[in-house]
Amino acid sequence: MNEYDSCWLRYERVPDDRLDAYRRRCRHAYVAEEAPELSAVRDELRRALPALLGTDPHLWQHPPTTAEGFLAVGTPDDMAMIAESVPTDVVDDLADGGYLLKSVTWNGQDCLVVTASTDRGLVYGTFHLLRLLNTHDPIADLDVREEPAYENRLLDQWDTPFHRSVERGYGGESIFDWERLPDLRPRYEDYARLLASVGVNGVVFNNVNTTKPARPSANAAFDAFEGWQLLESRRLEAFTSLASVFRRYGIRPYLSVNFAAPMLVGDLDTADPLDEEVRAWWRAKADEIYELVPDFGGFLVKADSEGQPGPYDYGRDHVDGANALARVLEPHGGRVWWRAFVYGTHEDRAVQAYDTFEPLDGDFADNVTVQVKNGPIDFQPREPVSTLFGAMPETDLGLELQITGEYTGQGVHATYHLPMWKEILDFDTHADGPGSPVGSLFRDDGEGIVGVGSVGEDHSWTGHYLAQANLYAFGRMAWDPEASAESVTEEWVHQTFGADEQVGDTVTRILHDSWEACIDYETGGLGLMHMMHNGEEYLENHYDPAPEEWPGYHGATEEGIGVNRTSTGSGYAGQYRDPVAQRYESVADCPEDLLLFFHHLPWTHELDDGTTVVQRLYDNCFAGVEETKRLRAEWQSLDGKVDERRFRHVAERFDEQVAQAERWRDVLTDYFYNHSGVPDEQGRVGDD
Repeated sequence: MNEYDSCWLRYERVPDDRLDAYRRRCRHAYVAEEAPELSAVRDELRRALPALLGTDPHLWQHPPTTAEGFLAVGTPDDMAMIAESVPTDVVDDLADGGYLLKSVTWNGQDCLVVTASTDRGLVYGTFHLLRLLNTHDPIADLDVREEPAYENRLLDQWDTPFHRSVERGYGGESIFDWERLPDLRPRYEDYARLLASVGVNGVVFNNVNTTKPARPSANAAFDAFEGWQLLESRRLEAFTSLASVFRRYGIRPYLSVNFAAPMLVGDLDTADPLDEEVRAWWRAKADEIYELVPDFGGFLVKADSEGQPGPYDYGRDHVDGANALARVLEPHGGRVWWRAFVYGTHEDRAVQAYDTFEPLDGDFADNVTVQVKNGPIDFQPREPVSTLFGAMPETDLGLELQITGEYTGQGVHATYHLPMWKEILDFDTHADGPGSPVGSLFRDDGEGIVGVGSVGEDHSWTGHYLAQANLYAFGRMAWDPEASAESVTEEWVHQTFGADEQVGDTVTRILHDSWEACIDYETGGLGLMHMMHNGEEYLENHYDPAPEEWPGYHGATEEGIGVNRTSTGSGYAGQYRDPVAQRYESVADCPEDLLLFFHHLPWTHELDDGTTVVQRLYDNCFAGVEETKRLRAEWQSLDGKVDERRFRHVAERFDEQVAQAERWRDVLTDYFYNHSGVPDEQGRVGDD
C-alpha cells in the first residue's frame, strides 16, 4: 500500500516490553503449502512480521522437525507440532472460517499455532494473531477459539462498471477498472486483504442498480448503469482474474444482475421467469459462469423497485422471480440474494416491504436469501428496525446495513455507524418471546449480514480517514455481533493511529459521540427523517437540508409534526409483535427518539420532561452544532501527534462539517418555526 493509506494494516514496530516475547515465538514460521489462501497467509507474514518485530523470520518450506521458537499455520495433518498441540477432532469441529490460536511448548521451545478446519479459517486466524501483535496484547498464554456468528458476511459494492464511478460512494472513483481486466492492480489485493482481515467472505462487485434509471441525469456518465453487461461472455472471462485475487483471501465473488438480462444480453423477447426459454438462458449462463469461476457465490437482485425490471412486469411475484434464478444456481452451490427494498405502491413506504414479503414466507427456495435493509425507509440516521426481522421464520433473511454514509454526511462528516448498528442488533423483536434480539437472527445456513461498501480511489479509501472505522467495524461486528462497541473501536484506533494514549482516547471519544450529533443537526431528533435535498438529477444530492421537499416523511403542518403510523394511520406499528407494537402504538410509551416516526403530534405537545416538541427540536438542532464544534476541538488537540497528512485532512473535513451543521440547524429551525409559529424559548429562532 504505497500510493494509498494502509488503514488498520499499518504494521509498526512493537514496544520493547513486548518485543522479546513476540520474537521468541516467531523466530521462524511455517505455513502449509496446499491452497491459494495459504500463499496469501505467507505473503501477509512476510509483510507484517519484519515490520512488527524488526527482524525477518525465516519461512520454512517444509515442516521443521526441530527449531527455535516458531509460528506454525496449518492443519493437524500438515505438521506434527500442530497435531500434538491440538486434537484433530477439535479442529474438525470448527465451523467454516473458525480457527484456534494457541501458545504451546514444543521440543522445549515457545511456539504459536494457528489452525483451522478450512483454508479461509487459516487466513482469519493469521490476521487475528497479527492484530494481537499490532495492538501489543500478551501472547504467552494464548488460547483462542473463534467462529463467525454468521455464515455470510458480504460487501455490496455499488460500483458502476465501465464508468469508474460508485453510486453512494464518497471515497472517489471506483478502484475497479473493468475495461483493463484481466490486468490486475495491486490495490485489488490490498482491498482483499482489508476485507479478509475483518472476516468478510463475499463481495458483490457491481451496483444493485444495473439498468438505465427512470429519470435522466445531468451527468451523462450515469445515464446508463451498464452492470448487466458483466454477464456478457467477454466480461465474464475478464472477471475470472478479479475473482482469483479475492479467492486467495477466502472471499467469494458475486454479481448484481438485471432481471431483464435474458433480453439485454441474450436477445430474448421476454424475461418472464416462468418462460422455458428464459429459464434455459439463465441455466446456460450459470453453467458458463461456474465453468470460469467455480467458487462464484451467486446473484444479487434488485427487482420491481425504483424503475428496475422484475417479475411484476409479467404478472409474477417475487417468489417466481427469485426461485427461477435459484433453480439454475442450486446445482453449483450458488445463492440468490433478493433485496426486499421495494416501494412505490403504498402511501407510506414503511409498510410495503412487510406487506410484500411476509405473505411469501416459506415459498422461497432454500438457496434464496431475502436481503432486508435495517429499517423500513432508507438508511436514515436513525429509524426503527424493519418489521420483517423475526416475521419470516421459514425464509433465509439477510440484514443489509450501509457502511457508506449516504444520509450521515457522505464521507465528509465524521459519523461512526457502529453505535447505530449495535442499537439495531440489540433490538428485541420478541419473535420467539422476550429475548429475541435482531442479532440472534441470521444464524442459519444461507443467512448473514451485508454491508453497502464505501471504498474508492481516494488515498484514504473512504473519503475520510475516520470513515475507515465504519468498514472495520462492519466486518468485526458481522463476525461477532456480541463484541462491545468499545473493544472494536479500540482495536481500530490502536491499529490505525498507534499506541499513544491521548490520541487513542481522543479518537475513540470523537467516534462514539459523532452519531448522536449527526442525528441532532440533520433531523432535530425525535424520529424525524428525510429532511434533505433530493434534486432533479438521478444521483440525488441527499447532502443539503431541504425539509420542504419531503413533507410526507416528516408530516410537518401548521398543527403539528410527525407521521401517524399507528392503527389510525398507516398501520406500520402493528406489523411488530406485541409488546413492541403496543409500545409504539402509544404516545406515552413510545421511545422519544422515535416518537415522531410513529405519531403526528401538536408542536406544543409536552414530552416527559415538560419540554414541548418544537422546543426539543430547536434544542437538539443547536446541541448538534455545539457537539460538532466540540468534536472538532478534540481533533485539533491532536496537532503534532498525528501525521500531517491525516491531521490536516480530518481537520479540513471538520471545518466543513461544522459549517454544514450550522446550515442544517438554521434551515431546520426556520422550517419548524415557519410551520409552528412558536418561537424558541431561548430567543435563537423566531421572535425576540
